[in-house]
Amino acid sequence: MKNIAIIGGGVAGLSAAIYALRANAQVTMFEQYGLGGLVATIDKIENYPSYPSIDGFELANNMVMQAKQLGLKVVRRKVLSLTKEQDDFVVTTDKDSYTFTAVIVATGTSHNKLGIESDFVGKGVSYCATCDGNFYRNMPVAVVGNGKQAVREATYLADLCSLVHLIVPESQLNAEARAIDDLLAKTNVQIIYNATVSEIVCADTVSAIKVFANNSLSQIDVNGVFVAIGAKPITDFINIEGVEKQKGYLVVDDKCQTSVQGLYAAGDVTNGPLKQIVTACGDGAKAAVFACAYAGARK
Repeated sequence: MKNIAIIGGGVAGLSAAIYALRANAQVTMFEQYGLGGLVATIDKIENYPSYPSIDGFELANNMVMQAKQLGLKVVRRKVLSLTKEQDDFVVTTDKDSYTFTAVIVATGTSHNKLGIESDFVGKGVSYCATCDGNFYRNMPVAVVGNGKQAVREATYLADLCSLVHLIVPESQLNAEARAIDDLLAKTNVQIIYNATVSEIVCADTVSAIKVFANNSLSQIDVNGVFVAIGAKPITDFINIEGVEKQKGYLVVDDKCQTSVQGLYAAGDVTNGPLKQIVTACGDGAKAAVFACAYAGARK
């Protein structure tokens, strides 16, 4: 039996599960939180083939349902470590340990932090506009960041909030031209370039931020702060010698295999140049096909 573990329940992991299950592999998915990953938190997706526009939760849930219909087994525990003992991989959770012939890592990324906001998360600080934006309907908010995530968050919030202050740490935005155009078309978005947030003012809830820009410090009244400064790959649990990483991302070949035989990776956790839903799905499919081939050859 082709015995395969998939660590991570986002679209990369779900795609891998669908392909592996259809290849008659025995698949166990490890996911501490809800299936669907970050895609399930996006309100509208417009660049996934065959859907001019689709809600992220709907798209992710379609994959979840398909995988479950094929017989996906899910272990809802936190993975503490992934090790290799002789030719087998051992996945250790906070409760049990499991042995597999091949493993696909699809853990994605975690949000980067400003370093000053930890005490205020849930009191006005958030990392997901589509999750929490509705709490700030008709209120002023701030978004911090300059990449595609920040542009997307600010554009989404502009349709809910009275005013969106986009605090950009650099001199320009780093996102697709069309996304930037959509943002600039919003009349209630104020962009402050070359700026940093030095303090979040919060008693019971956030009431303002202090921003340093143009050699001066100013206070901006906001009810919410959305931190959108990128993410880092979740790979700290991998304790296998010889696994190659590039700035923390798992380096994979054209078969989505890492530098360790039998260990594959898919989606945003890899060093692939494009972090998109469609590429994550493609990675998942490739990783599953070649993981099944590897596991089958080990019988």
